[in-house]
Amino acid sequence: MMRFYQFILTVCSSFITIYAFTDPTILNPQLTKRFEYKLSFKGPHLAFKDGTVPFWSFGGSAIASDDQVRVTPSIRSQKGWIWTKNMMTADSWLLDVKLRVTGRGRVGADGMAIWFTDKPGVEGPVFGSNDNWNGLGLFLDSFDNDALQNNPIIAVMINDGTKSYDHHQDGSGQIQGSCIRDFRNKPHPIRLKIEYINQALTIYINNGISQDDNAFEFCTRIDGMQLPKSGYLGVTAATGGLADDHDVLEFLTNTYSDKQATPQNQAATDEQAKKYKEEYEKYEQDLKTQQAEYQKDHPDLTTPISEQQLYESEYDREFRTILEGQDQIRLSLVNVDKKMAEILGRVERLAVTAGGQQQISGQAQGASAIPADVARIQDINRVINSNTDMTRTIQSFAQILTDLQQKVNFLQSNVNNQRPVGSGQPAINSNIDASILNEVRETVKMIKSETNTLIQKSSHEVKCPTVTTTGNGSCVGSFTFISAIAIQVLVIIGYLAYKYT
Repeated sequence: MMRFYQFILTVCSSFITIYAFTDPTILNPQLTKRFEYKLSFKGPHLAFKDGTVPFWSFGGSAIASDDQVRVTPSIRSQKGWIWTKNMMTADSWLLDVKLRVTGRGRVGADGMAIWFTDKPGVEGPVFGSNDNWNGLGLFLDSFDNDALQNNPIIAVMINDGTKSYDHHQDGSGQIQGSCIRDFRNKPHPIRLKIEYINQALTIYINNGISQDDNAFEFCTRIDGMQLPKSGYLGVTAATGGLADDHDVLEFLTNTYSDKQATPQNQAATDEQAKKYKEEYEKYEQDLKTQQAEYQKDHPDLTTPISEQQLYESEYDREFRTILEGQDQIRLSLVNVDKKMAEILGRVERLAVTAGGQQQISGQAQGASAIPADVARIQDINRVINSNTDMTRTIQSFAQILTDLQQKVNFLQSNVNNQRPVGSGQPAINSNIDASILNEVRETVKMIKSETNTLIQKSSHEVKCPTVTTTGNGSCVGSFTFISAIAIQVLVIIGYLAYKYT
């Protein structure tokens, strides 16, 4: 039994390996691959500043941004499209399309389509494009119109311009190949490989579950398909009663040509390149002649141009890079500082709100909701503000005492200068002494009045919150503060008395 399961697993693995995507140039060495940039787009810098996409035209509800094209937003009854301006004329080609379909609903609508037609489509009922097209239509149908529970589905339909798509039956009798895949709301964008070589169309899909961009699986294959020799590429989408965001992140086009036909094409290309080179050399010679004539006719207006001034040196470039990096770091630190300040503000508001709610609930229940050993935040803020005011007042006292010390020193110097030599009696100017003593007296009175005011303010307004826990307190008692002030006043009076005795 175990061997049977191993056999089945081996067969399935071989089947997946055989039908996994492989570059056509590996399987067909005679093919030469070429990237068509005029038939492709991808981010970043997908769109110009004016909103246009190079070599593409779009309209309807389509919006081009820096990294994607939103063909339709998640709004009901919207249609959008984007088509190439240039034709693709290769017989063999490969399309690599990265897209994303997201919506808030469990079911989405309507879907999107990838086209290769003989002429650009116009807005219509078939996933945002016109009906009766001539060429290839690859449909990513999100909504189950026929109620057969076979959606979301990826379906292929070839039209010669005479068939009308049966939208109500999801084209069940018209599609040539399909695979049921849920491509909505995937963690990563899905990718489609649409390969057309030797009149065989093969579709591969990366379901967007894995981060591996090369995890493609086989979807469907149609042989003997007749497509137009040349045509335009496009992507369209539409929404109905339900709506999804239909985004295209990348649309890459590669064409394949036979190496046997390459020498003929190369000869024609070399001849054209030679012609362009001759024209360029002639234009460059004419330009040099005109510059020489202008310099000869206007010797004062012509200034030599230094290449060092036109181009940035390696040192300047490195220095500019360092400055830009430091500026980015500075901006990041500023943003972090703003966020931290915002968080601290929120925490403080939450603490104040929580304290107020606890106080209100405690009053409503007839009991205090704040523990006895925890001080209320309002009392703490009031004590902190009062201590700040006390600190400012003490600082003003220190300044006044400094001025008083200067005045006493000035008085002492006057007394020493006016004392007669050889005499024990001082000859002091009474006017100077009286004025200075009056200033000293007024200063002491001012200190006393401000001290009394501070004591009254502290006794009536500033009260430390009642905390039952033991420990070092941060509040200074009234007795201690009055004692300190009184000691300072006594020291000053004693110093003055000692100087004048």
